[in-house]
Amino acid sequence: MLAALAASALIHVAGELFAAPGQADPYVRPAFARSMERLRPAILAAAARHNRPEISHMTDREFAVVVALLLYNEHFGWLEDEVPPLRALTPLYQAAQVDINRLGGNLSVWPSNLRPSVALEILRQEVPVRGGVLVRPVRVAGSRLNLAALPDERARNAAITAEITRPELAVEYLAANLERGLYRAQHEGVAVTWQVLAAWHNQGIVAPADIRANPTARDYIRRTEAYLPTAQRLILGHEDIRVPHPPFGLVRGSQGERSPPWPSPYRRMPVVL
Repeated sequence: MLAALAASALIHVAGELFAAPGQADPYVRPAFARSMERLRPAILAAAARHNRPEISHMTDREFAVVVALLLYNEHFGWLEDEVPPLRALTPLYQAAQVDINRLGGNLSVWPSNLRPSVALEILRQEVPVRGGVLVRPVRVAGSRLNLAALPDERARNAAITAEITRPELAVEYLAANLERGLYRAQHEGVAVTWQVLAAWHNQGIVAPADIRANPTARDYIRRTEAYLPTAQRLILGHEDIRVPHPPFGLVRGSQGERSPPWPSPYRRMPVVL
């Protein structure tokens, strides 16, 4: 039966698997592109709630670009990038992971690719740091969960999964997680950039040395960078923006030299590469 479903999915999306010749932007499934357009107001609202400009040194709209950027990157994994025909199967295994979580599992689920255990930390306002946990005023707007009424881990994971798979709430949880990344960066004295927030979301790290030493984080940042023009167009509305793509090198912290700013109107959005 699974083989039949896979064959059907391949036939259904065969015409959508590859970008048009000469197209510079990475592939975005058309249905997901339409979903992102619908989610734009939710992304902007969540960014306004969770950005802390005194830490991020970003405007709310620039913070919204980071939220959109990670959503675009999470809609496919590295394997689908390397083997495009597998993109047809992505919705199938995404749905399978949701089903497992409904039975109490703790798998990452889309659209924000968060685990229930991470969402639980967000709901508890916890920010893990070396040697302990900080408590910061992170709140998830729209959550209806009463954690006290969910002492059983399996039931709790199922209830959290029901929230983090709802697109608007998934955006809210993602923005709240990035707010936690701001607090972690502040705690470690790290200058906030989109790359730092991407590494936090993917690997739970923010320090430049930790990012340099983590191949998974470096690869995640590399893949994410390809979606920068797409995310900027969605949030900022500029069709002709071109973002420089220097090679990944030293990620500079708050005590080090900062990289040149992006061209206007993105001059305030930090870059570390």
